[in-house]
This record gives sequence, C-alpha cells and structure tokens, in this order.
Amino acid sequence: MKEDIIHMKSFLTTKTLGVIGAISWAGTIILRGTTANSIQILNFILGITPNIASSWLCVFLMESIYSALLKRKFTFKYALVTSIAIWVLSLGSEIIHDLFFNSPFDINDIMATSFALIIFLAIFYLNNKDSISEVQNNK
Repeated sequence: MKEDIIHMKSFLTTKTLGVIGAISWAGTIILRGTTANSIQILNFILGITPNIASSWLCVFLMESIYSALLKRKFTFKYALVTSIAIWVLSLGSEIIHDLFFNSPFDINDIMATSFALIIFLAIFYLNNKDSISEVQNNK
C-alpha cells in the first residue's frame, strides 16, 4: 500500500513537470512570434525555456513509457539514467547545430537543461526518499 502511494507521488511529480513543460513550450512558441521577443530579458527567457520545458516533458514521457510498457517502477536510478541521457542528447544537439546548421553553441541552453534536470532529480528524490531508504535497508 505504502509503495503504491510512493509510486503515485513520483508519477504525479513527473506528470506535473511534464504538463508545465508542455504548456511553457507551447507558450514560448506563441510568444516568440510577437513583439515580446524584442524585450531583451524576455528574449533570453524565451531562448532557454524550450530547454527546460523539453527536459521535463521528456522525463515525463520516459516515465510514462517505462511504467506502461515495461510495467516497472520508475526508480531514482532510472530517473538519473534518463536525466543523463537527456543531458547528453541536449549537448549533442548543441554540437550538431554548431557544426552543421550555423547556429552557435549556446552554453545557456546546456545550463538551462542542467538546471531543469537538477530540479527534477531533487523533487523526485525528495518524493521518493522513503522508498530509496527502504531499498538500502533491505540490502
């Protein structure tokens, strides 16, 4: 019973961040075509928001796929591996855009992705620390 509550809490965490990510990504797409993009600070925010949003959305999608298809609990270990994979893909995307699409490497995008994934992992850990400590005690 307690494990089901913890699992539901972790899914709600990633689901909430996934919804926030999807909404903020859509909002960014809409606002980039307006005059709000000409304000310097908003231009910066609209530049990094897709990185934060896509990180949270990807984590949510990975947990949903993992839980639905494999019927396994999305543990902190899997959350960490998923976060590292997302970060590596983000870095690869920046490198590919720099090399092939004449878009300069943007360290702000990498920092935004890192920040978003750290926030996710911190929230995920805090919501699941009971189950993590139970696993460590059983070893």
